[in-house]
Amino acid sequence: MSVAILHKGKLIFAEGFGKRNDRDPFTPETLTMIGSLTKAFTAATVGELVAEGKVDWDTTPVNKYLPEFELQDPGFTAKLTLADLLSHRTGFPPLDFAWFYNTESPDVLIKRMKYVDIDSKMSPYTQYNNVMFAIAGYAAANAVGVKYQDLVRDKIFKPLGLENTGFSSKEMSKHSNYALPYTATSYENAVDGKHERLHLTNLATAVAPSGDMYSNVLDLIRWGQTIMHYGKKDGKQVLNKDSITEILSAQSIYEKRSRSPDFGPLTAYGLGWTMNSYKGNNVYCHDGSTDGYNSNLALFPDEELVIAQLTNAYTDFTPGTLSYSIADEILGLPKTEDWMQKAINMTQAMYKKMGMANKELSPPRVMDKPASHKLSEFAGVYTNPIYGNLSIVLKKDGKGEDELNLEFRVYEGKLTHYHYDSFSTTFCHSAISVTDLVTFRTGQDGKVSGVQIRLDSWAEFEKQQ
Repeated sequence: MSVAILHKGKLIFAEGFGKRNDRDPFTPETLTMIGSLTKAFTAATVGELVAEGKVDWDTTPVNKYLPEFELQDPGFTAKLTLADLLSHRTGFPPLDFAWFYNTESPDVLIKRMKYVDIDSKMSPYTQYNNVMFAIAGYAAANAVGVKYQDLVRDKIFKPLGLENTGFSSKEMSKHSNYALPYTATSYENAVDGKHERLHLTNLATAVAPSGDMYSNVLDLIRWGQTIMHYGKKDGKQVLNKDSITEILSAQSIYEKRSRSPDFGPLTAYGLGWTMNSYKGNNVYCHDGSTDGYNSNLALFPDEELVIAQLTNAYTDFTPGTLSYSIADEILGLPKTEDWMQKAINMTQAMYKKMGMANKELSPPRVMDKPASHKLSEFAGVYTNPIYGNLSIVLKKDGKGEDELNLEFRVYEGKLTHYHYDSFSTTFCHSAISVTDLVTFRTGQDGKVSGVQIRLDSWAEFEKQQ
């Protein structure tokens, strides 16, 4: 990992720890994918267009900027604004599996939103949604007729001099000093340093405005300092002050309860930032997670403190807690929590949760209840209006016996008969692994007509005849 700390305008710490790959050291200059830290850049880019009068936060419906964006309820379509999407208050269900690893164009994916079943009612509570946030970024770019990535480069990267920040793992890999992603299959392996190297992936390409950027801690410190000073860099106003003020203003309720007496009574979400107070100090922060990487950027504006952290380990809560440990030390705050132990406990709990999710299937298995069709009859292409196609493929196993396999974009998994027409499977790719039941449906003609699988939630796919 790498950590950089800026205090009262001075870079007081910047170091790397461990390795960025199997042999080379991780340094402050090392690049990683930063996941959802991208969201703050997207919101600031929209803010620059608001300042120029080319879009607005909360008056014009998003589909006026992006006509492809339509919902089942035309009245709800006419309500949703950029601020609604950027503050995660639309109430949309999570749709990550519909967009992650998807090579179809965003225009095609956006048109599928009209098939999403939602409650056409706004909520004051944050319902985190990568897809809605991405659509806001695409809508702003479409409003001015440029590609989203080019818009961010022009409005943010160039004015701030962020030369080591960009988009996509493919672009990142063209640099000489970037980190490869890693994961551990268990907490014990993580403790023992037994991590498996992952391949660079295009996980977030389709949702680029939500999480497809890379950077290093030195650029992130520079970025954080500019936001903390409401758009000023080296005393010069390079980003619009009013827009940054709006971005750092509470828009939805992220958490109702305080995590401990050290924090305020609630955490709010602005536009790409969460906000609370820590031991009497305002704090704006966000974290990010993507295949094999974790990141965190925290701003303590009252004390002019910025802390940036990047790591190339997948399940690791250190970046989310280390900021508070550092703040305690630098600001001389009373140490009421062992934040390093907190990170260990949270990481251990997450590994336990992941292990349970991959072992416990519901409902309980009913023994001696065979499938009602031959394996070959389940094979075919199945389609869903939101998720696209998945394939059930009949293959030969190592013993020459027939077996079914599920293929959904980059995910693959063997189907093992569970009971009736349900099969268990673990479909996985890179650091993502999901174990669940796949249940087939028979039509009135007695033929296999569809399949149900849990992605973001239960999804029905119809068999193509």
